[in-house]
Amino acid sequence: MGRLALACERLIARFMPESLAEDRAGANRARMFLISHLFGPVLGNTVPLALFVFDPTPGWNTAVLAASISLFWVFPFLLRRGIAYERLVLLSVVNLNFAILWSCYHNGGVASPTLTWALIIPILSLFYLGGERRLQRQLLGITAGSFAIFLAAYILLQPTPNDIPETAMIGLGAVSTVATLAYVAFMAVYYARVFDAGVDLEIEMRRRRQMADELRRAIVHAHRIGSARAEFLARMSHEIRTPLNAIIGYGQILREEAEESGDELLLEDVDRILEAANYLMRLINMILDLAKIDAGRMLFDARTHDLRAIIEAALAPHRETLEEGGNRITIAIDSDLSTVEVDHARLVQILGCIIENAARHTRDGEVTIRAARAAEDGREPAFTVAVSDTGPGIEAEVMAGLFESFSARRRAADGRYGGTGLSLTLCAQLCRGMGGHIEAESMPGVGSTFTVHLPAAPPAAQDPGTPVMTQHAA
Repeated sequence: MGRLALACERLIARFMPESLAEDRAGANRARMFLISHLFGPVLGNTVPLALFVFDPTPGWNTAVLAASISLFWVFPFLLRRGIAYERLVLLSVVNLNFAILWSCYHNGGVASPTLTWALIIPILSLFYLGGERRLQRQLLGITAGSFAIFLAAYILLQPTPNDIPETAMIGLGAVSTVATLAYVAFMAVYYARVFDAGVDLEIEMRRRRQMADELRRAIVHAHRIGSARAEFLARMSHEIRTPLNAIIGYGQILREEAEESGDELLLEDVDRILEAANYLMRLINMILDLAKIDAGRMLFDARTHDLRAIIEAALAPHRETLEEGGNRITIAIDSDLSTVEVDHARLVQILGCIIENAARHTRDGEVTIRAARAAEDGREPAFTVAVSDTGPGIEAEVMAGLFESFSARRRAADGRYGGTGLSLTLCAQLCRGMGGHIEAESMPGVGSTFTVHLPAAPPAAQDPGTPVMTQHAA
């Protein structure tokens, strides 16, 4: 039975038009229409077959009845060809009325054993149309008109007397009744399956609606936690930066005194204190920036700036370190890329982080900074700034999580004070906030290249939840 039901579903699917398949209620009605027209004529043709068996002299009227019942097989093909479903339903009911009343007219009139088939007319109307009141009235009018024509013809035009024996009429009635009951039962079972499927779908929809409500509550809760976290980080960073500023201030005073007194040992210790304090200050600032981006509160001040000046500003703090490491520095900028509209401070911050990594790991090599225009897959014009070095490169397992916060793939010993990886994570977030992205390529033993992709002009609109970019005229 399961295989038979599956085969029926596949057969119905072949005749189901896409316009009806997209509507669940319409698809259910169309399935009932198709199932009745594909398998109904098999049971319906048992009546003309019984007439050919029981009637000693079957006439042309029996052949017309068989042809009318077989005509129902044409309707699925018409539906597949795109004929309007409602029009086919009306034509089908007209043909159904004709077949039933034609059989009754030639086989006993109102006492015909085939009159039981008239019971399926309202049943099929319900299956085909569901709650379509307008079409229900039309079908009711067709059925009433058909019966009126039948009664008038039966009264005014007496049919030719039928020579079927009385016992044969009883057999015909039995065949007709059994076929009618089988047809109604078949349709009822299929309708029950459709109804059960609808109930299951409703239960599933209710379950999914409940899950969606829970998800919305979880999102609201997560936003609330995120806001509380951002506020906590802002407060804590302020509280930590206050004593750090004092440490840095007093450290600078001690450094000046050590320089004046010529105490090299003290100067070395003070430099270490200042280096650690400044690193901690940068780390706190990065955490605060990430919290702002995560909360959607980061603002970008886009103005027109000279790109070479931005690159020089990012390079300046690290030029001495690069030169002390015996590295050559090369800057190449396209001639048609003199100015860009971007947040000066944030781009300097991004490039500074990348150049700092190159300066830290490259010795007796070359660091190249290239800026060029780029087409971003048919989108607005963009530009790229690529920083390449000839350092030791980055291993593949580290590359996989290079821009992730606190990635487990990044070894703690790789950084100066534990390697949090926040600088590259912040670079990626800042690029995304300005409408661009960052990518990295590396080959161990050869070097690395970090490429920043940014639009030549800031995006006009941001997606919900992304940082806002404010634009100002130059």
